[in-house]
Amino acid sequence: MKILIFAEVYYPDVMGGGEFSTKQMAEGLAGRGHEVVVRCLGERRRTEKINGVRVKRKYIRGLSEHFLSNTKNRLIADPFTCFDKILRKRGDIYRSGRWYEYYRAVLIKEAPDIVHTVSPMSYLGRLNLWRAAHDLKIPVSHVCRGPNLLELKFLGGKLDRYNAGRNAAASRYLTALAAPSEYMLKRHNAAGIRGCSFNDVIPNAADTKVLIPSAELVVQKEDMILYAGEIKKEKGIDTLLQAAEGLGNVRLLLIGRGGLAESIKAGEAASAGRVEVTDWMEREELFKYMRRAKAVILPSEWEEPFGRILIEAIFNGTIAIGSDRGGIPEVLAHDEAYIFHGRDVEGLRRRIERVMSMNASDYVKETLKQQKAAKDFADDAYVDNWENFFLKQLR
Repeated sequence: MKILIFAEVYYPDVMGGGEFSTKQMAEGLAGRGHEVVVRCLGERRRTEKINGVRVKRKYIRGLSEHFLSNTKNRLIADPFTCFDKILRKRGDIYRSGRWYEYYRAVLIKEAPDIVHTVSPMSYLGRLNLWRAAHDLKIPVSHVCRGPNLLELKFLGGKLDRYNAGRNAAASRYLTALAAPSEYMLKRHNAAGIRGCSFNDVIPNAADTKVLIPSAELVVQKEDMILYAGEIKKEKGIDTLLQAAEGLGNVRLLLIGRGGLAESIKAGEAASAGRVEVTDWMEREELFKYMRRAKAVILPSEWEEPFGRILIEAIFNGTIAIGSDRGGIPEVLAHDEAYIFHGRDVEGLRRRIERVMSMNASDYVKETLKQQKAAKDFADDAYVDNWENFFLKQLR
């Protein structure tokens, strides 16, 4: 089976967890003998082979810089103004002869069995790609890793309903639709965005071996709680900072970038050594910090599509705590011992205190419970689910 994947960017260019999920899926399928080709944007035109996956990067002036500026591994200024985004958005929701002919030519040249979009393909003529595949009778599917088909990231939400309506109309070209959580799939389906043949939930997975906890490993952990991701208000950072106050010698480590990072670094808690902010790092280095922490926390106040960081923590032998927003409760098996209401400072603090006060035996027991509940998020199951998703479209 030849699978042609379209993405805005591809590893090692990383905007968030979605790029790791795409890499995991693509390499897993390539490892099973399928031909996997990824087409994406890059800083220059080139073709390369990455762990069995053929990656074709295309440079488009302005668009390449815009997406690369949003990656964690590059420091590039975003050239797009709000006007640029509005102007370019038109090609995503309206027919464009230029985009249609471009994608039609690419699809004829590649001759894939399956076409799949793993990112919203913003400003890249998404509707015209789906339509070109449909017209060529090639099954085409999409995965909703975020609310981009429902929400615009500009104009304060004024055009969200119109945007969602246009995307619902465009989804008639899709053979199938996938999402990483029931929450995210139901939200898109409720807006009329659905695959014409079927819809599937394919949870994200942690691309790491499961570290089985032991009392010896637990006693080596530090009195530290960890957050990794964008350091901004909607991620619940203010709630986390307030909850961390009054926890004695417990240190809070924030890993990532965002609008609040510099003010936190200059704050009193950072000066006192209770809070530390460090820049984005490679995953293996991040996992080392996870294993040192007693809890990894995702305190989001916006509706998280999934919550991959929590699975990574659990598989690294560390207890995970998250808010009740979006798909997070599904990741934590709806276990209220580790789920708090978004913005509930006291609720979060109580859960942190409970974890910090556990003896080694209880900590091991609770970690094993979370790992057992998260068994469906393992790498093998993830690749199985995607392989079945694509094969089902060919039947």
